[in-house]
Amino acid sequence: MFIELIILAVSFALLAGGALYWQKSYHLLNNGKKVESTIVGNHFEPSRQGGVYYPVVQFLTDKQESVTQQLTIGFKPKRAEGGKVDIIYDPDDPSNIEIDSTIMIEILPRLLVAIGLCSLIFGLLEILDITQILESIH
Repeated sequence: MFIELIILAVSFALLAGGALYWQKSYHLLNNGKKVESTIVGNHFEPSRQGGVYYPVVQFLTDKQESVTQQLTIGFKPKRAEGGKVDIIYDPDDPSNIEIDSTIMIEILPRLLVAIGLCSLIFGLLEILDITQILESIH
């Protein structure tokens, strides 16, 4: 029963995270502005696996305001300073940015929600012992 509860907890986390990410992506696709940014630095986050570098990018808004923001996705090895990254930003909140990538904006949020739904269904079936009932029928 403990494993099933862990599966449900992970399922809800994937669903919630995927839904929030999907909402952010949807908002950026419909309201955001696409610009080319320049990598001005990398912020290192250590971990047991050695750590990840989060690029810090700088770009100009459509109002010619300079914005410097750390990306939410990390890389290993670090990205070269001076390199270019296409991003989408929210004109109402230029700190709300995402890499302009079909995978990051359209596929990943849907994938997280789909995995969350599948694992939720699996967890519920396990808790209700429906899989054992189906196995006994065969």
